[in-house]
Amino acid sequence: MKKILLILLTIAACHTFTSCGDDDWGGGEPAMEHVYYIGFEDWGGWTNDVVFNVKQGEMLTIPIQFHSERVRSYNVVTYYYVSGTLIRGTDYQITDEAGNILQPDANGAFTTDWPQAIKGVKNIYVKALNASVGSFTVHTFDPNDKISYTNTTNSITKDYEVRSFTQNYKVTVNIKK
Repeated sequence: MKKILLILLTIAACHTFTSCGDDDWGGGEPAMEHVYYIGFEDWGGWTNDVVFNVKQGEMLTIPIQFHSERVRSYNVVTYYYVSGTLIRGTDYQITDEAGNILQPDANGAFTTDWPQAIKGVKNIYVKALNASVGSFTVHTFDPNDKISYTNTTNSITKDYEVRSFTQNYKVTVNIKK
């Protein structure tokens, strides 16, 4: 009798470890259908401690990752910002892959386009000039905004919203001799 009871308890316990099938999800939450995420490809943990070092006169590549699970009929635009004591144009430049100097918009943002909202990784290019040494920061948030868990919007239009990861929203660039 004890063996039968043990077998029945074992079977009952095993059923508590099973899960529902994927088809029980119901297709996802409609409110999140057009919400995407952006963050740096290198994760620095909760302290955002990713650091890139570049020597004067050299080019640095910073990968940024766009998270999406669907192909859309629209393109998505995301933003990144640069802040710090070093001076853009004197100490460093933000460029495209060919080395052409990029200019920020009126709000100080540089843009990255994601055709058809296709997920992927693109690069931010930093050219360290032969001027000062020091550090600056690249952000997926406007550095003038207070960052909180409720303020994570990077980009928003009538078609979509892009949110930045609060854990992975900045990297530090050190320019050295």
